[in-house]
Amino acid sequence: MKKLYTSVLAMAICLVAQALPDGQYEYVLDLTIVKDDKVQVILTPPKITESETTFYMPKIIPGTYSVSDYGRFVEDFKALDKKGKELKVEKTSVNSWKIYKANKLSKVTYWVKDSYDNDVEGPGVFEPAGTNIEEGKNFVINSAGFFGYFENMTRMPFKFNVVRDPKMYGSTGLIALSTGRPMDTSLDLSEIELTKSEASVDTYLTESYDHLVDNPLMYCEPDTSIIKVAGAEVLISTYSPGQVVKSEEVKGAIEKILMAQKEYLGGELPVDKYAFICYFTERPVRAVGALEHSYSSLYSMRNQPIQSMIGMFNRFAAHEFFHIVTPLNIHSQEIHQFDFNEPKMSKHLWLYEGITEFFAGNVQVKYDIITQEQYFQALQGKMNNASYRFNDSLAFTDLSKYTLNKYSDQYGNVYEKGALIGMCLDLKLRSLSDGEYGVQNMMFDLAEKYGKDQAFDDEELFDIITEMTYPEIRAFFTTYVEGTTPLPYDEFLELAGVDYKASETRKEINMGIPQGTIGYNPETSRIYLTNVEGLNEFGKSFGLKNGDVLVGINGNEIPLTGIMAFLQGVKEGMEVGAEMTYTVMRQGEDGSESKIDLTAEIVEVDVEYSHILSLNEEPTESQLAVRNGWLTKNE
Repeated sequence: MKKLYTSVLAMAICLVAQALPDGQYEYVLDLTIVKDDKVQVILTPPKITESETTFYMPKIIPGTYSVSDYGRFVEDFKALDKKGKELKVEKTSVNSWKIYKANKLSKVTYWVKDSYDNDVEGPGVFEPAGTNIEEGKNFVINSAGFFGYFENMTRMPFKFNVVRDPKMYGSTGLIALSTGRPMDTSLDLSEIELTKSEASVDTYLTESYDHLVDNPLMYCEPDTSIIKVAGAEVLISTYSPGQVVKSEEVKGAIEKILMAQKEYLGGELPVDKYAFICYFTERPVRAVGALEHSYSSLYSMRNQPIQSMIGMFNRFAAHEFFHIVTPLNIHSQEIHQFDFNEPKMSKHLWLYEGITEFFAGNVQVKYDIITQEQYFQALQGKMNNASYRFNDSLAFTDLSKYTLNKYSDQYGNVYEKGALIGMCLDLKLRSLSDGEYGVQNMMFDLAEKYGKDQAFDDEELFDIITEMTYPEIRAFFTTYVEGTTPLPYDEFLELAGVDYKASETRKEINMGIPQGTIGYNPETSRIYLTNVEGLNEFGKSFGLKNGDVLVGINGNEIPLTGIMAFLQGVKEGMEVGAEMTYTVMRQGEDGSESKIDLTAEIVEVDVEYSHILSLNEEPTESQLAVRNGWLTKNE
């Protein structure tokens, strides 16, 4: 072990041969050797004058709104003086280490486990915010999982060196200081196994710890594509075992939406480089998803053909890419000076996530990626979710402020009601401006006022927006964002000549298994029954039981991927009076499983629909102006 440490220390000294500025961190992360699914990190710290200091790994990072406790994944933490002698260290919490005689500190070393496949006690880490260490294949480097900081010392440069196999490529939104630099040949590597002599080094520099965490990386053998969007270079990088998904396929899936977003943002982007970092996995995952950053977004998805994910990729890409507007150019003090271990949450998630989600749908209907009917269906889904899955009377500012604790179960509503707040605000603004000024214009004006380096005061934003727009907008915020009044969809949609019905009943054919009656097992990729009491008349006629696993329909096996497309095909072929057969795996009392066919005659059933939207065929001139501003692109 001593020999192992000595070699890494020599490497670190070699990499920072020039004298470090007193106010700069310098990290070395070696990916060429993995020990028990761990890699070693070495830090040459900035100058510390205090006799004691505390080193932190983050509890939480921006964009996740949930606790991760990255310190759980750190082992064998050591603080060393110039002679290599260990200084006294006390672990004071899951994410902190107190270092004594810190003014003598010369090096910090520790080993890091990844979050993807380590059963470490504590909260689950959202996959796109996690880390992966897969020797010789893939490394997902969300910096919060590898690099820490000293107390009160986050607002200074962080330099880091990644030692890698020359066959690997580092995908990131960062612009490297240097890439592919060979290891220093003067370093004696003859008796050590840690760092291969043929290893390459990539070096990066960030202006602060916030900037470091804001820029994830992924190292693997390269599969990359480039899209030019309004002068910006957009990198698409994929890691897919067996190359089930290729970067060119992802490019083909999202290129149209990116070009539409460029036009939606006025033909210009606030970034010169952006990266879509896409990790596809064959192991079971809690949930697929993506995490936004200012210059990139990281995706964790199941490793299945791109054709089954195009719609989802468009939705994810549209949402994450729009985050280059906010929080990059519009953000509060709470985000501008983020506290990674004692975070103070902003009350404006309606802005960061809600408006971004509104943009993600609105751009698609404006630029003909989806039809108006499809857009209305998406809005109907959000209204249903906001009404029935979440507390529609909870003040949105309170949801935002307390999303880490008492309202954590309501966070998902930022993508539902948050987007609907964006829609209603857009309609209100356009009704006051003959259709000319909407949320797009409001966000442009806010970005112009603040920008990347200036934050707004959380308590002042509503008044500032009111001053920039119309006096009536203050009442909107008071009532529907700060207040507990649910959004009156009929009132706002009427401004655009859209008819709204709260509910209606229709007779129709369906598969008998409504939402809320089934679950999904990510380990087997199978659907199973969870609430047979909630089945409709047709569904109950099969004799299904809770726990039944659906494996086939009408003699055709339900695929493990592309399930929704398969089910849609089944539904389209259903006719009243015909028979339909579900094949299920059912567990007996003795624990054994048997395959059973359950057959029933197809009948029409009453289906209750909520939040129905339709266009008024005879809108007034004012309504048409609002509608056109909302749903059509500017000519």
